[in-house]
This record gives sequence, structure tokens and C-alpha cells, in this order.
Amino acid sequence: FILATGDLAFSGKKSEYELIAGFIDAISTASGVPKDRIFCIPGNHDIDRSEISAGCDFLLSEIAREGERKLDQFLKNDRDRATLYARFTPYIPWAEGYNCSMDCAGGLASEKIFPLAPGRELQFIGLNSALVCSVKDEMGKLLLGARQRVLPIEPGRELVVLSHHPLHWLQDSADAQKFVRSRARVFMSGHEHEPKVHVDPIEDGCDLLMLAAGATCPLEAVDPYTYVYNVIEFELDA
Repeated sequence: FILATGDLAFSGKKSEYELIAGFIDAISTASGVPKDRIFCIPGNHDIDRSEISAGCDFLLSEIAREGERKLDQFLKNDRDRATLYARFTPYIPWAEGYNCSMDCAGGLASEKIFPLAPGRELQFIGLNSALVCSVKDEMGKLLLGARQRVLPIEPGRELVVLSHHPLHWLQDSADAQKFVRSRARVFMSGHEHEPKVHVDPIEDGCDLLMLAAGATCPLEAVDPYTYVYNVIEFELDA
């Protein structure tokens, strides 16, 4: 698989996605990973900030101030919902080219399920932590919302959850963490450009790998923000 934890573009423009498509396709060819095994989610740089109108800015400010109640209210209104998702206009068709369709009603950034063996599956779930990102984002003010927090439980299915922002950037961090710790086996985040790995023991025979990804293409290749990527091996223990 090729897993990208967001910030594929810099300012969310169509021309930038044309560039990154060539980059990812080259990695796909060189690694032998087919396109249906590319999984991506949006980050704050995947938002086209030129689409943040005065009305959109008002919606985002209200959500940052009043939280999930306001988010739910705006998501129920067709025009408000369209205003919020207009910021993702260049990203959405690009991601759909890799079958990573975004739920534009407040749901997940994308999800894919792959069979490992009879009765055993691996499910990638992408959270849209950029849902309420604006021109400048404050730690602890972002929001997933209830439609993204409820992760599925299926016998024989292991969850790998991706979020651009680490959980501590979210207003609903405590609720999101409960679902991640109780249901996921791997949680990957980006945004902070500081690669690190932590194993969170949940119960006997079930740990949670917390992975903070580095930046594959940082703006400047200087310590500690050098060129970084991770290789993870998933192995089925019969």
C-alpha cells in the first residue's frame, strides 16, 4: 500500500494535484503498488483558501466557538454544507481518481477494505481532520464530529486509521481517542512533521501502534524536518 496522511498540495490548487499525481504514480510504478492500493486523506494544505468566502469564514468561526452543535446544524443545511466543502473542490476529484471518495456530508475522508485471508480483512479508515480548517488553525479547535468518530467493529477485521492532525488538535479529542483505542490497531497522523512511534498497550494480544509521520517533501530539508517516509509491514498471525 501507499498511505498518505494529507498535505498532498500546498494551497489546494488543481495544478498542484496534477504535479502530485505524477509523483505518486511514479512511486506506484517503481514500487509495484497498484493504484487501487493508494490511500490518501486531506490535510489543511489541501484546502483551497481562496474558496473561504465571508460566509464560509463565519461558519468556521461559529464552529470553532460553539463546537459540535454548530457543525451539526450547518451540515443539515444544503447550502451551508456546500459552502464548507467548496474548499475541497480541487482535492475531491483528484482523490476519487485513486478511489478515495470523500463523504461530503460530514463523514469520513475515505475508506477501503482489503481481504487478507478467509474471514480476515484489513480496513483503512481516513478521518477528515481538515473539515473545519480555516486560514489559521488553533490547536484544540478542530473538530471531527460524531459522523466520523464512530468506528466500525466487525469480526476478523483490523482497522488502520489515518488522520492528518494528531488527536490533540481536536475539540472532540477525548471522544475520538476512546473510539481509536477501543477499535483500531494502527493510528497514523501527520501535520507536525515530527516522526515518532509509540505502542499503546490496550489489552493482552492487542496493542495500538501510534505513528506520527514525517514530511516526505518538507519546505526546507533541515533538522528536524528532513525527508522522511515510513515502511510498515502488516503480517497475519494465523
